Amino acid sequence: MTNAFPTSSPPTDTTTGDLGRRSAAEPFYGRLEGRDGTRLFGWALSVAAPDTPVPLVLSAGPASVTIVPDRDSGVLSHLLGRPVRCGFDIDLALFFPGIDPSRTAIAVRVAATGHLLENGSSIPEAPRTVVANVDGVEGPRVVGWAVNTQDEQEAVDIDVLVDDAVVAGVSANRQRRDLLARFSTCDHGFEVLLSVRSGRVLHLRDRRSGEIVFGPLAITLDQQDGGRNDPLAGRLEELAGILEDIRAEMPRRRAAAARSVADYAAYFDEHYADTATRRLRLSARAAGLDRRPLFSVVMPVCDPPLWMLAEAIESVRAQAYGHWELCIADDASRDDAVRLLIRQEAARDPRIRAVFSGTRGGVSANTNRALSLASGDHVAFLDHDDRLAPDALLVMAEELARAPVPVLYSDEDRIAPDGRHVAPAFKPGFDPELLSSLNYVCHLLVAERRLLLEIGGLREGYEGVQDHDLVLRLLERVGAAGIRHVPRILYHWRINPASLSGNGDPAALLAGLERVVAEHHGRIGSRAAVTADRETHARSGGLFSARIRYPLPAPAPKVSIVVPTKDAVDLVRDCVSSLLAKTDYPDYEIVLVDHDSADPRSRPFFDSLARDPRVRVVDFHGPFNWAAINNAAVGACRGDALCFLNNDVVAIAPGWLAEMVSLLARPGVGAVGAKLLYPNGTVQHAGIVLGAEGIAGHAFVGLGADEPGHLGQAVLPRTVSAVTGACLLTSRAAFDAVGGFDMVNLPVAYADVDYCLKLQHAGLRVLWTPHARLYHLETQTRGTDDTPEKMERLAGEAHRLRARWGDQLRDDSFYNPHFEPCGPTYRLLRPPSE
Repeated sequence: MTNAFPTSSPPTDTTTGDLGRRSAAEPFYGRLEGRDGTRLFGWALSVAAPDTPVPLVLSAGPASVTIVPDRDSGVLSHLLGRPVRCGFDIDLALFFPGIDPSRTAIAVRVAATGHLLENGSSIPEAPRTVVANVDGVEGPRVVGWAVNTQDEQEAVDIDVLVDDAVVAGVSANRQRRDLLARFSTCDHGFEVLLSVRSGRVLHLRDRRSGEIVFGPLAITLDQQDGGRNDPLAGRLEELAGILEDIRAEMPRRRAAAARSVADYAAYFDEHYADTATRRLRLSARAAGLDRRPLFSVVMPVCDPPLWMLAEAIESVRAQAYGHWELCIADDASRDDAVRLLIRQEAARDPRIRAVFSGTRGGVSANTNRALSLASGDHVAFLDHDDRLAPDALLVMAEELARAPVPVLYSDEDRIAPDGRHVAPAFKPGFDPELLSSLNYVCHLLVAERRLLLEIGGLREGYEGVQDHDLVLRLLERVGAAGIRHVPRILYHWRINPASLSGNGDPAALLAGLERVVAEHHGRIGSRAAVTADRETHARSGGLFSARIRYPLPAPAPKVSIVVPTKDAVDLVRDCVSSLLAKTDYPDYEIVLVDHDSADPRSRPFFDSLARDPRVRVVDFHGPFNWAAINNAAVGACRGDALCFLNNDVVAIAPGWLAEMVSLLARPGVGAVGAKLLYPNGTVQHAGIVLGAEGIAGHAFVGLGADEPGHLGQAVLPRTVSAVTGACLLTSRAAFDAVGGFDMVNLPVAYADVDYCLKLQHAGLRVLWTPHARLYHLETQTRGTDDTPEKMERLAGEAHRLRARWGDQLRDDSFYNPHFEPCGPTYRLLRPPSE
């Protein structure tokens, strides 16, 4: 099965790439098995002449030497059934005295071809330049920021020193939008409470390098004796302060303890590594299962590197859940050693069955041959050079025992040539909208065998996109409710330039993607126009996705664009003029709501706008209540569709409203949101994540306008839990059905989130599209919630929203639970739940 996520283009230089990319004349295999300080050990083999040593070039920086492996290799000796002296165990210090491997680029290559051994390279750590600042010290509270100017994506870990002693640690990863004036990203702020109450001098230290990056700063921390006239009142006041500190500090501590997605290799080693202790826990879980379905693991094979195939097979044999069968179909592999290995493994384990083809038929036909061997209840798909996690089948069995479902899919990662686990795919809950553009489901895919046979297995002629085609056809058969996401890393996809995903023709893959998605829309009766999104593929560095354009209803419904304002003449001028000039939708009106404007310039200017027949001005009187203002405005609207728009939003391109209406017109859609950008071109809003920022926060804040985000979710239409009321399109029918916005309990901050949740409760979906782009200045009129009164009001609304929706606010099915909600979205990882 092939990958739809962004991949680096395969190297064209024959001296790069792993040994899966070998020449026909001299097929070499090799691997660096391990490192220990300056020691390296591994093996290299010529399949054409396995008893002839393979000279290797060992390089350290600009220097290099040639070595000849002469030790017995247990791995290869086992595979070939006899001793083979192709191993090496060398000490870099003997050839390069004084070498520091952590600071020197190391590579091991085959001398004859220049090919790099698997795991045979390491690159020293990139240079770092950390700058930091303390903005203020208020008692024990320190506020500041820290940035690695060489890599702004890094969340810099800071130690706070008082009088040369470390008193606190914090990760600089909080959003500080003021930093956008100096840096290209803004997730660099921190706030920390010191653990001491006395001190005179403060420094900041970069934890990674140990270097002081700020200070000295003179401070005054004095231990004070809080004598009180009323001891009980004093203690209650102290307790209230402690509780407030805990409430404020816990999200910061969680964010500080979280690992960055960029540090996934260490995260994997910490939480997913295959250890003896974890094996015991998995065995106990497997023994406790009451229902034990038989899984048929189907593996199409075609000329894989021998040792990769051996590891793939072994990953099945090593499953903690033992009720499986492995069905292998070899597609006329040219290497006799591949067929020999398959036969040996089948003889070794009766659960392994194999079939061999004399002529090559392609991956779809070959997968179907493997499927024909299956007798299990469910089928799991495994590529010949990938690996299953030890608990892959166990977790799937547990999920089926919890609630049976026809189709399951899991999270996955990749195994880099150096052996590290990288590029995790932490997927959202099942989303037909995203699947229509991108095959994000991918691996590990498990489906009922009966269902696969009913739909005819994989279709021939769709090689390269056969897996996307399969999932779309499964969706048509079982519906969205029949496909469930299992948020665990259960599949390890090996980065192998010799595989189809590594060297497939991008033009052919995009054409195939366009074909399968267009056919899917044709089968379900959709009149959408489908094209391969070549522009996104080029901008994103390799995202294989489709652009879906849905037609407008005929006739197009009238849209009322509701724009509340209090004064703010300049903002309203920019907003309304952009709407009139850059909206090509055929039938709309702008309803400008004047909320007790006091500036003498305001009303004459608003009335001048109303000279355009597309603009009307209505009044609202009373205290500021965002929900009430918009509810009241709906009564004056003439449209069947309602677009709620802030007065600090500016249209960018003419098609924004037509894009949103075309999505709203689809069956089962209750609301549509747009992609909102800051004036500097970075993302302000790309959907709302429930649980972020304590209750709900914007996705992908600070990301570049065209950056794809995790799994392309920042540039592809998708289903979300909520969208912001700063630009929200809904139908009047849906608005009336759920009672509009809650103006009693949620007058200001969370009425939009509540409205979206009410729509979902009524069985309607909320969609977000990146193809409707607008600028948003955000809170330019009302200001931010930074006064004690506003903060108290915000906390009250948050409490009422939690009371209404409970666990739904803590469990956003479209936000993978591996991601830490306390901190920048899609950037930090929390421990997985087993």
